[in-house]
Amino acid sequence: MTMAYGNVDNLDEDDIDGHNFFCQIRYEYSLMSEYAQLQRHSIPGVYVLPSGQTSHMWYGLIFIRSGVYQGAIYKFTLTVSKGYPDDGCPEFDFQAGVFHPVVNCETGELDIRREFPIWRRGVDFLYHLLAYAQGIFYNVETRDPLNVEAAKLYNSDQDEYQARVKQSIERCKQEVLAPNVHDPHSIKFAEWNTDVMKAARTMIFEPEFLDTAEEDQEEPANAQVSGLSWVKKGTTQPFSKDKL
Repeated sequence: MTMAYGNVDNLDEDDIDGHNFFCQIRYEYSLMSEYAQLQRHSIPGVYVLPSGQTSHMWYGLIFIRSGVYQGAIYKFTLTVSKGYPDDGCPEFDFQAGVFHPVVNCETGELDIRREFPIWRRGVDFLYHLLAYAQGIFYNVETRDPLNVEAAKLYNSDQDEYQARVKQSIERCKQEVLAPNVHDPHSIKFAEWNTDVMKAARTMIFEPEFLDTAEEDQEEPANAQVSGLSWVKKGTTQPFSKDKL
């Protein structure tokens, strides 16, 4: 898309406001498009929700289901600059305490540059970054590590490495329960409550708890006793408004 202005220095105040507005709309559209792509290219075990306070931050969780890190649940924050996708790689930060050669254990920073040395507009997308962030736990690399200790243990003492990983997993699981009080859209967890889950399961799987508007209507002899339908019971009329 060609910009209408050749030199920002020559713009008057109204032009600059219009230019900034256009850039903001373009930025918001880019992120909406990226989020839609993530929904189309869903990654099993990765869950993401945009911040409720700013469009350039996403909150997420990664679940690891096999390998050395099996059972791990890691919170993360993905941050993009207001010049995205033209001004470099986004930032990806796990919660502190992740023990991995390409993650800074103290800050949670993920080494993105090894996979995306240059962020290429129209080629690299945020779902690629999310897939990479999950993939590091299945294919551990130790070249040019951010966590030197983790890399050395992985190469020389697998028993100790796995013991440290398990300690890290347990710590991070506890931190997952800590709520982010600053943003209502952050993904929240609570301790397992058997009574709550039992009630939810009952509502899902037992037909008498389903919301049926015509519950007292006489059922046809061959009526289905479970499941949902977009058609009224005993008829072929769909649930749509009557024509005026």
